[in-house]
Amino acid sequence: MDIGNDLEYIYDGTFEGFLCCVYASLTRREVPRHIYVETGLPLLGETATWIQTDWEQAQTVYVSLSRKIGIEAQDIVKEAFLTHMYDREMRLYRFIILGYKLGRLVITDEDWVEIPEGTPTSSGRKARCIPDLCQRELILQVWEAVKNYRMEVKNVEGSMHFRSYADVMVACIMPHNRVLPSLAEFFEKRFRENNFLVYDKTHQMAAVHRQEGTMVTSMKEMQLPVLYDEKNVYERLWRSWYDRLHIEPPMKAHYAMNEMKNRLWCELGGTG
Repeated sequence: MDIGNDLEYIYDGTFEGFLCCVYASLTRREVPRHIYVETGLPLLGETATWIQTDWEQAQTVYVSLSRKIGIEAQDIVKEAFLTHMYDREMRLYRFIILGYKLGRLVITDEDWVEIPEGTPTSSGRKARCIPDLCQRELILQVWEAVKNYRMEVKNVEGSMHFRSYADVMVACIMPHNRVLPSLAEFFEKRFRENNFLVYDKTHQMAAVHRQEGTMVTSMKEMQLPVLYDEKNVYERLWRSWYDRLHIEPPMKAHYAMNEMKNRLWCELGGTG
């Protein structure tokens, strides 16, 4: 493929848009120097090629991940995209291209064996060379980002609490990574018959679930009415929290209540 020093892509920031960047690179037989999100415009004097998001192209790349690399590759790429990994787009782009070359070697280290390139196996086929040091570094960076993402999802799942407002349950989170899509999928199965809204204050996004389905959308801010008898609600929460941990509650109850509010809820305008 043609490696152009000045070749840059710019896309809309969606996962499907990123996959279209991979599609464009492969079909045009060119390698971008950088992939920008639409809001992260190139430096002055540089030019970038706009990559239009096309669902069919994105689906073609997404399906190819399982066919050419392994079924786990779809989750790895999707979850790594939701992290704040440094130089995320280019690292993921290189990871996918490397996966097309090495197959399952980019999703598991079980076959990372020191075999000289071209050495025949018992089947008579030539053995694949293991990832070199630079390739291993890239693979491990992606794995580490996904590991941290999955840990954060579990941590947020375990600490989230919902407030009831009329016919909807509301929760607020302030995660480091964009864990909302995974949380939406988790709570959709858990509260299938209930309406709920999970607001990600960090990334200004919300997951909205009703009986007809769930969607993740942008939401800059959220205003909620004052929760009825909020003091008693939090007092019950912190007392049950300490009881569950089998530790003595603090001497000053208002310290524990403030800690519980900080642990379980964001500072939302209009919540009292």
